[in-house]
Amino acid sequence: MKLIPVALAIFFENLPTELKVWVQVREDSGPYHGLLEFPGGGIEAHETPLQAAVREVEEEVGIKISPDEGKFMGLYSNPVQDKTILLYVFLFPKTPLLDGRGQWLSLRQDELSQTYQGQIPGPNHQIMDELFKALRN
Repeated sequence: MKLIPVALAIFFENLPTELKVWVQVREDSGPYHGLLEFPGGGIEAHETPLQAAVREVEEEVGIKISPDEGKFMGLYSNPVQDKTILLYVFLFPKTPLLDGRGQWLSLRQDELSQTYQGQIPGPNHQIMDELFKALRN
């Protein structure tokens, strides 16, 4: 089975009654076309996962962010057909540079398992659940 390393950047805002995460619409023609996703992409041979997350944000979103602001959240496995995608997930604080480029999703503890069902890729549900729990504890 082929392993494909991918870096994701999650921008978040931790508010008293909810957590907000920033997403964009996936525009490629793959299985997640039209769904809301976190910016990210493949890790190139010469870069670390964090460097890849920063590069992908610049390429996909058009903004420069500092790797110093990124915090490693975890590694997630997503089996797809004959390959496994390894998702290296990094957290970044909200930045005003994102305004007008995508959208903010609100997450509430009592709605997490049903929130945005069918609007985001399946693997992102687990990431969002764990993110909410980690930032609320």
